[in-house]
Amino acid sequence: MENQNQSEYNQESQLNKKERREQKRLEEEQLLVSYTRRMKMVRILKIAWISAAMMILVFACVWFVFRGTSEIPGEEVSIQPADHINSGEPLPGIYLSNPPVSGWHYQETAPWGIREEEISDQILIHNLEHGGIWISYFPDAPPEVVDALKAIVRKYKDKVVLTPRSANDSLIALAAWGRLDKFNYLDEARITKFIKAYKGKYQEE
Repeated sequence: MENQNQSEYNQESQLNKKERREQKRLEEEQLLVSYTRRMKMVRILKIAWISAAMMILVFACVWFVFRGTSEIPGEEVSIQPADHINSGEPLPGIYLSNPPVSGWHYQETAPWGIREEEISDQILIHNLEHGGIWISYFPDAPPEVVDALKAIVRKYKDKVVLTPRSANDSLIALAAWGRLDKFNYLDEARITKFIKAYKGKYQEE
């Protein structure tokens, strides 16, 4: 009887060991599955963070490029040949903008400052080639607009010239070598920004 009991005890002990081993194995499998899931989630989050960071970086680069471009005053106009021609001589071609901001021009330049009379485009183009800013306005511009333009030009000793121009297709035109800005209202900040950006920046080679 005692031997039978001992045998039953041994069998039960062996079953308990198997159960414990099986339980331990299951627990290890659960831990492995849980760890695998956590690592998969970590990888997904890492990829998401990297993707978000790259999108932010791309957006920032685009924004800075756009901002830098939008802050450059005026529009670029292709540079035309800077050949000298004689007064009264027919132009070799057609200017790409109105008023022109490069191209064929006379030998002489206009005096800097305020000019009450219209001056030939071919003279003023030479001023632009010397790094000048040419501000022109339609002759019928309101007196207060003309007075404001004159006040701006008086701030500069050289490299800025103001003239009326009947060929203008806008109230005000700002010209530098290869750059042009035109608008139909007075904007002193816009004019000052254009002058600051291009005054003296180009010199005849």
